[in-house]
Amino acid sequence: MRASSFHFSVFASSSVRLRKSTFIAHAASLNGPGDVEPVLARITALPALKRATHCMYAYRVGPAAGQSDGGEGGAGDRLARLLQLSRSDNVLVVVSRWYGGVKLGSDRWKCISTVVKDALTKGGFITK
Repeated sequence: MRASSFHFSVFASSSVRLRKSTFIAHAASLNGPGDVEPVLARITALPALKRATHCMYAYRVGPAAGQSDGGEGGAGDRLARLLQLSRSDNVLVVVSRWYGGVKLGSDRWKCISTVVKDALTKGGFITK
């Protein structure tokens, strides 16, 4: 895909670092379910994200929805629930995690929620 043919808005969260793990989210506007694959491929191909240990995502486009844990058990469901609760639609959210060698337990959910809410707010998908 040529750079000039990519016409989707992508919004990045601030990064969150906790006990050597780093989290960042990207939220992108979608026009339809067919946009999920190319937008997801574009985001995950960003040089800074290629080395992420986990890449989890969820999307909602009208009645269509989907998610992936990306190796972080339960994360896809968590992201889908955040999109539902925030009433965010026509959006794909991707969370990247660089594992720092220290297990975070339930604290990882706080980090994931924080970066997702930040990216969705920056993109105007939710308001504070």
